[in-house]
Order: sequence, then C-alpha cells, then structure tokens
Amino acid sequence: MPPGTADGRGAITGLGAITGILGTIAGLLGAIATLLGTIAGLLGAIAGLPGAIPGLGTAVAAPVAVSLLPIGFLAYKNRAATEERDKMSKSLNRAKLDVEEEKRARRTVEDRQRESERAAAEAAEALQRAEEARLGAAEALRRAEEAMLATECRWFEGVRPECRPSEADVVRMKAEYRYSPGFFHLAVVGSSGGGKSSFINAVRGLSNDDSIAAPTGIVETTDSVTRYIDTRPGSQIFWYDVPGAGTQNVLDWQYFNNLGLYIFDCIIVLIDNRFLESDLAILRACEQFTNIEVFIIRSKSDQHINNMALGKMPRGFDPCNDDDKTRSRFQQIKTETRREFINKTYQNVQTNLESNNISSKRVYIVCQDAVHAIWNKVPSPMAIDEGQLENDIAECVRRRLHGDVQN
Repeated sequence: MPPGTADGRGAITGLGAITGILGTIAGLLGAIATLLGTIAGLLGAIAGLPGAIPGLGTAVAAPVAVSLLPIGFLAYKNRAATEERDKMSKSLNRAKLDVEEEKRARRTVEDRQRESERAAAEAAEALQRAEEARLGAAEALRRAEEAMLATECRWFEGVRPECRPSEADVVRMKAEYRYSPGFFHLAVVGSSGGGKSSFINAVRGLSNDDSIAAPTGIVETTDSVTRYIDTRPGSQIFWYDVPGAGTQNVLDWQYFNNLGLYIFDCIIVLIDNRFLESDLAILRACEQFTNIEVFIIRSKSDQHINNMALGKMPRGFDPCNDDDKTRSRFQQIKTETRREFINKTYQNVQTNLESNNISSKRVYIVCQDAVHAIWNKVPSPMAIDEGQLENDIAECVRRRLHGDVQN
C-alpha cells in the first residue's frame, strides 16, 4: 500500500462522522424552531380573545422573540454547517475517486509486471530449448564424424566394410553402362592423370590424335564413365574409361560403389609413380567380388626409366648433341636402370599389397608406345610386360565368355 493511503482513508472516515453529527444537530434545531413558532402563534391567538389579560401577548411574545434569536442564529449556523458538509462530501467523493484511480493504476502496474515476468520466463525457456537443440546437433555431428573417420580407418587398415550392392543397384548400373551379354566389359581405373585414356587408345590400336580416340591431357579429362568399342577385328571387349579417383568429385573411399564398378568383368588398376590410398581402396573392394578379374599395371615405364638414367649422367648431358661415346654410356646406364626399375617395381608392389592385407597379384610394367605396337602385332624394343598382358586378358575373355564363370 502506497504511503499516506491509510491516513487519507482515516481522514475521510472522520469527516463522515462529523458530518453525521452536524446533520443530527441541525435536525434538532429545526424541530425546536418549529415548536417555538407554534407557541408564538398560540400566544397571539390568546391575546386576541375577549377578556384576555391586557399586554399578556406582548409580555409573552417579547421573551419568545428574544428566545428565537439564538434559534435563528443556530439555524444560520445549521445552514453553514450543511454547506460545509456538502463541500466535505464532495471532497470525500473526490478522495474516493482518487483512491479508486490509484487502485486501478496499481493493478495496471502489477499486471504489466506479471506480464513482463511471464515473457521473461518464456524467453528463458525458449533460450534453454535452443541451447539444448544446439548441443544435440553438435553431438550428432560429432558422432557422424567419428563414424566416418572409423570407416575411413577401416578402409586404410584393410578392414573391409560391407559394400554389397543390391540386385536393383546391379540392374541399374548395368543398364547405365549398357552391359551386353556375350561381351567382356573391362574398366580402367586409377588416380587422376595416370594415363588411363592413353592406355585405352593403345590397346585399341589407336594413337592419341586419332579421331575416335579417348581424349587425353596432362590433367584429368574424363568426368564420367565412358564406353569404347575395341576396334580390332573379332574383339569382344568393351573398354571403359573411368574418372580418376581422388579428384574433387570422386572421393577415394566412395569411388568403387558410387561408380558401380562391381558390374564389370575385369578391372585394371593403373598406377603411375607409386601406390596411392585410392588404388588400395579399389583393390580391397575388388576382393569382395569373386566375379571380377583384377590386373595391376605400372604405366609410363619408358618415361620413368629414361628419367632415372638421365639422373645418373653428368650435369648438362644432352642425348641428342653429345658424342657417340657419351651416348653409348647413356644407353648402357639406361639398360642397367631398366633392370633396376623392373625389379624395384615388382618388389614394391608386392610389399604394398602384403602390408595392406591384399592378396598377391602380378604387376604388368608397360608403356603406351610398346602397348600400341604389341597389340598391333609389331615388335617393340621398349616392351616389358605388354605381350604377357595381352595374353592374360585374352585368357580372361575366353574363360568368361566360353568357360564356366558366370557373372
């Protein structure tokens, strides 16, 4: 209760009591005045009767008149008191109105305060719910990242996650790649820029600038799986140029399943300089499918051997301009380097396979020019494993198309 409210109410109550007393006194005075007037009238009538005592009316009226003076004064006072009472009543009414207005204002303030408190409570509750949702989302993201990391670790450690496609997936991917019964479907995969397109051109008997050759370049030129017909007479092979693994659009561990490599009869993993994690991921995935033949091919052998031999020559050596003796020395070093390169390549591939829990496989060391020559029945001094590769692929075709192996 605001200060002064109790004193105001007490004053109003006191004024009401005083007003009531004055009203009662005024009523009594009015009654006395009326009585005295009646007596005066009676005395006047008596004085006018026959045989009345002379001067009796005057004698009686004089004191009555004198006695009426205070009564008149009292009547005047009564009127003044009545007016004052009316004023006090009006003041009392105004005070009551002020008190009611004060009560309404206080209730309004209290209502607004309760509304503010309720709004603050609702805002605090909404903030708490938002914080709980944020924490829940952060926890879900953390669990998803941990699951993804665990999956990638299993890939790299040789623990093969389940990646079996459904029958619907197989049907869909075969339709997309135009898989045809009676033909051998061979996909060439590997890291970006590893020479896949050049290799496909060579085994089809084409050069890179042929009008029907697969596009080639120093960067990845294949952005989707592309099908090529083998142009050699009587061939039953369809070659597929697959985008390089590890590019921005094809992540290593998603490469095999996302591209539907499980529908192919044979997969050639082409490596350039060294084994990459993407190469190992593809080889691990292939081991889950007994119907897929796998070849590992070391490409660009001529370039690597030549670069290794040049590195062993004196600085400034130019094989086109130096004397015959120096060029002869270079050819001798190149022959020795060739043997070194072949032995190290075989050894490194097997070491990588064993350390990653992948079954042993032969590696074929080739170069584009030698593949082009051998597969066109032309001898080549640069050939290493090109002839063996041609024979082994032909044997796979015979087993798949004319043997007991079913897709």
